[in-house]
Amino acid sequence: PRFSELDNEEVVDIFETVQKVSKVIEKEYNAESMTLTIQDGPSAGQTVPHFHVHIIPRRKGDFANNDDIYNAIDEKSKEALIELQKKKVKVDNENRKARTQDEMAKESEKLRLQYFKDCQFEDIWSS
Repeated sequence: PRFSELDNEEVVDIFETVQKVSKVIEKEYNAESMTLTIQDGPSAGQTVPHFHVHIIPRRKGDFANNDDIYNAIDEKSKEALIELQKKKVKVDNENRKARTQDEMAKESEKLRLQYFKDCQFEDIWSS
């Protein structure tokens, strides 16, 4: 769905989650700030057909011009969509080493544990 199609409860849930996840990401990646972006619909650059928020850790000087991040997001989103359509998913930067499923699973688990340690949450699974 598009942002305008979400009900009030969904909007509150999403942004409370974004706030909590942002705190964990900022802490774990030693970020000074966060950029939150939403591309709502194809004309806005949305490349996947569901509502989502990009949560990007930032540091001073990570882009020469601060707003260049939006062009980088747009470029990477388009490249990812093309590669997915070709089913040739690869590392998005030659300087980056491809990570294994195990490495990504470990990072995900570390973030998950930090999230539950740092954030208040409602346990919806045991009710």
